[in-house]
Amino acid sequence: MTKTLGYGSVLVVTTTTGDANIAQIRNFGGPSASFGDVDTTTLDSSSNYRTFVPGLGDPGEVTMALVYDPTMASHKMLARAAQNRTEKVWTFYHGSSTGDTDVFNATVKSIGRETPLDNLITADVTLKVTGKPGYTT
Repeated sequence: MTKTLGYGSVLVVTTTTGDANIAQIRNFGGPSASFGDVDTTTLDSSSNYRTFVPGLGDPGEVTMALVYDPTMASHKMLARAAQNRTEKVWTFYHGSSTGDTDVFNATVKSIGRETPLDNLITADVTLKVTGKPGYTT
C-alpha cells in the first residue's frame, strides 16, 4: 500500500490569463461534499419508521492555510477573487503535479489574515465549491 505525503501537493487555479499555482500553502482540506435526506414517510407507510430517499448534494467547501505574502501574485489574485466573487476552476494535485487530482469550480468565500507579534503572517482561505467536484485516481 502506497503512502502519500502532502508535501509537494499543488493547488492550481485557472484564470483568464492562464493557470496559476497558489503559493505557500501549509495545509489544504476538502472538498467536503454532503448529501441531504428527503423524508418519504406517509400516513400509510408499512412500519412506524421513517423512510428516506437521497437528497441533493452540497459540494461543500475547501479550506487552506497559507503563509501570506501580499506581494505574491497568487495571493493578490485570491484577495481580488474574494472581492469579485468570481467563479474559477481549481485543480488540487495530491502529492505532486502528477498525483491524484480534485477538480472543482469555486468562488473565494473568505480570506482572513493573522499577524502575530513574532511569527509568520498567515491567511485562512475558504472556497465555496459549486456543482459536482471531479476526482481522479
